[in-house]
Amino acid sequence: MASETPTLSIKLLIDQSSNVVLLAEAGSDFVNTLHSLLKLPLGNIARLADKHEILQPGCLNNLYNSVQNLGSECFRTEECKHMLICPRNVHAAAFKDSKLNMDLTGPTGYYICSNRNCKEQYAWFSYYDTRRCCCGNLMNLKPTKIFEAVVFEDLTGELLYKGKSTFFITDELRVMEGLPGDLIQFLLNMGFENVSRIEEKVVEFGSKEMTHLLIHSFFSKTTLTDVFLKKQGFGDSTPMLYDQLNFIAPVGKESAEKDGKTIVKMLLRKSDRKVLYAEASENFVDLLFTFLTLPLESVLELVLGSNANLTLGSISNLFRDLNTIFSVSKKTNSQKDVLPPFYSCPKEFPNIRSLVPPSGVYKKPLDPKSPMRSSNNSFGYVEKNLLFVVSDDLVVSHLSSVSSISLLKETGISLGDVEQKVISIGEVEVTTLLWASLGTSSPLSALLNSFAKIPKQEAGRQAGVKLLNGPGPPRHSWSQPIRNSTLYFVLFETQHFL
Repeated sequence: MASETPTLSIKLLIDQSSNVVLLAEAGSDFVNTLHSLLKLPLGNIARLADKHEILQPGCLNNLYNSVQNLGSECFRTEECKHMLICPRNVHAAAFKDSKLNMDLTGPTGYYICSNRNCKEQYAWFSYYDTRRCCCGNLMNLKPTKIFEAVVFEDLTGELLYKGKSTFFITDELRVMEGLPGDLIQFLLNMGFENVSRIEEKVVEFGSKEMTHLLIHSFFSKTTLTDVFLKKQGFGDSTPMLYDQLNFIAPVGKESAEKDGKTIVKMLLRKSDRKVLYAEASENFVDLLFTFLTLPLESVLELVLGSNANLTLGSISNLFRDLNTIFSVSKKTNSQKDVLPPFYSCPKEFPNIRSLVPPSGVYKKPLDPKSPMRSSNNSFGYVEKNLLFVVSDDLVVSHLSSVSSISLLKETGISLGDVEQKVISIGEVEVTTLLWASLGTSSPLSALLNSFAKIPKQEAGRQAGVKLLNGPGPPRHSWSQPIRNSTLYFVLFETQHFL
């Protein structure tokens, strides 16, 4: 049966004796599609995995499902929820004509008031057709005069590789541009001399296969072999164990109490320091939900940019090599416009900001997050003055729908084994939490314990997190922080991928 969706083809070179992919040979269209995956917001990656029924590593799917499951009363506007469920990509226009477009989000909409007698009909426009005008009517009318599409240019490098070059891609997603003659030298460098053991196999890549490749790259060091030869993650009954995750806490400045934007109260089990759940205000939940709007490339650059030793599966190889190929220069000290207009960017991510919305002489864009008519970018998606419960695996629930007693009953532990910690969250803590959410099923425990498991020579010193005994003002904090040091912590997880 012929494929109904666009596909790309690559050639695999397979070692028949070990059933391992040695190398893949691909064209520029395939590499451009890989590059487009790095531009996707994390929320859209969760959507792709859900569409193709692929189990995801980490807790990204829990965050995404939490947004879907929370009632509209938990968000400032109806549009806030839509912005998180279907986050927009500022580079979508550049990839819309690709042979394999992986972005599920449609083109940006422009809508005006449906009441033709409204005096404000041509004064304001909305990006969403669920917004109401000041006259009370829905702004769901597409203007007869089409707005000019706004194409956001990438100022840091090329988005598409032009030409018909050949690329070599290793099993661990190292990407190199080369000539056919380079293949022999590459095989020799790998210590491979017996050409008779090599099998050539052409495989087709559609949206589903490309999504499998992306998801596997988060936890696999042999991505091509796992996806195409072992067929793990394609719905068979053979589980893939995701064991012994090694994380390196990102290096960052100390988050002093005065710098911390929000306070989170965590309840943990004393015996193993595992977080049972956290109680937090809308500020912390906004931080978590902002993860869904961040492009994967920005997340990787945020954590990997200054630490060459930090890896996550094989996605870190792909990120670094594509940055080199597309000549993307990192500017870690400068702000970058990577979020669409009106998307919130907390101060815990100082190098990321949203674009200034376009406006004309007669039309102004409405801030979809604000219930009031405004063209200014207001902060936050979640309704103010609400309390939430966040589980260790980042399932977010409105506090009114759960109770502390019921949560403790579910754990089955005694109150004597329960300890409470209050944490001040700042830039370094949010970065650590973001990184842990991509690779472990217990990000809150990872955050709490990352600064407790420190090298022996630095015993008695603490970086980033301020631990306080109980709620209220601090009673004591650990001694002087570690400065300019890399903190190591190891998590032992067992997670099954079917």
